[in-house]
Amino acid sequence: MLRQISIMIFLCVLIRAEEVEITAKEFFADELKGIAVFTGSVAAKRGKDIMKGDKITILFTKNKEITKFEAKGNAYFYVKLDNSSAYTGEANEIVYIPAEGKYTLKGKAWAEDLTNSRKVIGELITFNEKTRFAEVNGDEKPVKMIFTIKDEKNTKE
Repeated sequence: MLRQISIMIFLCVLIRAEEVEITAKEFFADELKGIAVFTGSVAAKRGKDIMKGDKITILFTKNKEITKFEAKGNAYFYVKLDNSSAYTGEANEIVYIPAEGKYTLKGKAWAEDLTNSRKVIGELITFNEKTRFAEVNGDEKPVKMIFTIKDEKNTKE
């Protein structure tokens, strides 16, 4: 409990504008280097947005502005962009750059547009929450996209 309170106080100072709640088994921070490291079943929540991993590293500036979230090991994210759009995904590693609104999923990655029932699978997925631009690289395996087509004319007899 004391660890969670310490983390919350640190993050309130770090983030100021939005409340972020992080739970983890261990926590380390070096303000001079601008780094906070959470390990052991880490879950970070900001509003409805969630990021999880075995380890989450947060980099920040001298002004306490977060420049990067990095989740490694069993990495997962969920982001609700507006009332009509939500995305989720998993990978070996997920990097989020808040200033750019950019997510990068690396290694055995998949991402899903929950609103439109579209899913992509690949080794490297880049998604920008601001522009809604996505790019997928399959590396040695082919890229896979799964989606549903609405059939306006029911052609089945």
